[in-house]
Amino acid sequence: MSRPSPAGRARHRSAERASSPRRPLRSLWAWTAVVGGSVAVALVATGGTYALWNGSVAPTAVTVSSGTAGLSVGAVTALDATVLGPGGATAGTFTATNTGSVDLAMRVAAGTTTASTSSLVGELTVRLTAVAKSADCTTGVGGYSARPSAFDTGSGYFTLPAGVTVTGCVVVTLDGDAPAAVQAQTSSIGLVLTGTQVAP
Repeated sequence: MSRPSPAGRARHRSAERASSPRRPLRSLWAWTAVVGGSVAVALVATGGTYALWNGSVAPTAVTVSSGTAGLSVGAVTALDATVLGPGGATAGTFTATNTGSVDLAMRVAAGTTTASTSSLVGELTVRLTAVAKSADCTTGVGGYSARPSAFDTGSGYFTLPAGVTVTGCVVVTLDGDAPAAVQAQTSSIGLVLTGTQVAP
């Protein structure tokens, strides 16, 4: 038998290598390495969340109490004692006490006013101010003034602190040119005090 030529042996080896089972084995390991690398990267990317330690503790409970708003108003004194002529005035006092635990922004507005003749109300002017004591309430004091039906100081006319009592002075004046038709007539003038909590 003749020996195969070197070229034939080379071709034979090439055929053997082509059919060798080791190439698929090397390819398998290479693929496995890639998959293993992908898994490792995925664990590195997401595994951190599993390693976080945490702890919690509840602080001592806190107790919160709500405040109160309260207002007490006394009757107006002395006004009923005076009979007015044209240009005449009469003054009287009342007290307002903040009985709550928050400061109040005060508003004084018209309440219910009645008269034995409607024309009398249009001849009257009401004036309101705060005084240090009842003796300071005279017909000459200043303050907010308006006709009884239009009286409204607006919100925040003054602030009444919690627990404090203020003395209000009310002056009612009959116009100097009041007509004879309002003689011997009477009127009842109402005012409404409203206290709104001062914003903190």
